[in-house]
Amino acid sequence: MKKDVDPKGDLKILPLLLAGGALFSMHFGASSMVWPMNWGKESGTSYLLAFAGAFITSLFLVLIGYIALARGKGTYRELTERVCSKKFTFYFTALTILVNGPLYVIPRMSAAAWDSFLQAFGLSFSSRLPLIVFTVLFYIVAYLFLMSPGKAMDRISSFLFPVLMIIVAAVIGKGIFYPGELQAKQYAGNAFAYGFTNGYATGEILCALIFGAVILNNLREKGIGEERLTGNMVRVGLVGLAILTLTHFFHMKIGASFASVYPDLSYTSLYTAVATHLYGKTGGILFFLALLMAALTTAIGMTSGCAEFFVELTGERFSYRQIALAIMILSVLFGSLGLAGILSVLGPVLDGVYPAAMVLVIYFGLVRDPDASANRRAAGNAIYAAFVMGMFDMIWKYLVRFSLLENVCKVYERIPLASVSLLWVPVVLAVYLLTRFARQRKTGF
Repeated sequence: MKKDVDPKGDLKILPLLLAGGALFSMHFGASSMVWPMNWGKESGTSYLLAFAGAFITSLFLVLIGYIALARGKGTYRELTERVCSKKFTFYFTALTILVNGPLYVIPRMSAAAWDSFLQAFGLSFSSRLPLIVFTVLFYIVAYLFLMSPGKAMDRISSFLFPVLMIIVAAVIGKGIFYPGELQAKQYAGNAFAYGFTNGYATGEILCALIFGAVILNNLREKGIGEERLTGNMVRVGLVGLAILTLTHFFHMKIGASFASVYPDLSYTSLYTAVATHLYGKTGGILFFLALLMAALTTAIGMTSGCAEFFVELTGERFSYRQIALAIMILSVLFGSLGLAGILSVLGPVLDGVYPAAMVLVIYFGLVRDPDASANRRAAGNAIYAAFVMGMFDMIWKYLVRFSLLENVCKVYERIPLASVSLLWVPVVLAVYLLTRFARQRKTGF
């Protein structure tokens, strides 16, 4: 597809915008569409500070993730293996891909779309059969977009992205002018820390590490040479995440404006109510269609990226289509649990693996010489520390959720930053610096 490439070997403007739009669509998903409005509602007058925190973990570090993949010239697994042991790399990357794929994030897409469908049309079923039928149909449609790994982004950009943007623009265009009275934030603690840690919920950094393979395949399909892949992947990332930044900000602003109108609603029900308030019954249906498009694009992108990862991990013993089909089947099984069941069972696991992924991204995205021996050793230890601290945080959240070992939980929460899930930050920084210092003392440089 050389027609999409200019004489310098880069994507032309229109193909670049479409590729960036497809990337935005894959990231937007059900969570990045619904979560920001809820963050804005809960933050009220502090929504700007909360946005600043969420911007770092759900937007800025995502771009750094694409830069890390481009600078590191490798896949998620290859980058991890350059600083960590092979055994840790195998289990850690497989765990994160499974959680961010068929066990949690992908099923969450169909489950959220189902909840939206019920609310938009005012339906209720006592049987689980309609949910199962909807889930099966959802993943059949998703699989049709996945027949070729290099063309997944093109199929998203040519159909799903335009439909999604028209509906989202309609909600944002009218919602930002709603003269609602801003309320005080609904949570205790710092708004910046709230936004920073809630940014984990979207899983965008892990998505970037997975989507990287999808983007590279798409660029190669378009005729981009290996020497121009890095620059073009960063350009696509910049376009897609610029759009995502705007939607996050305006959804948070709209959520803050409607806090006094719908104080008891959250997530999907909040967005449905806002859309209905703005456009009547039609608004609720528009929201369902937008969420369906967003959920489909993320499910397609995640499945494609996960399939590419497991093709690599298994040494190509299984084909792309075989693994994509297996992921779809698992997603049907877990998606049939419903959104509440998925969030309850696996939500804290995502929080547990996220810090280590952030350290990996920051290291390869920002460190000047990531292949220097001393830097690699320090980065590996920092990732191990981040993973251990993430597991502590995950266990604490499960204990709190199920009201177990309450005295132990209270002691843990007294540690500075533990109650806001940021204890891992100083620990990881200390481990990295101490390792670098010890290495410098040992080698003399």
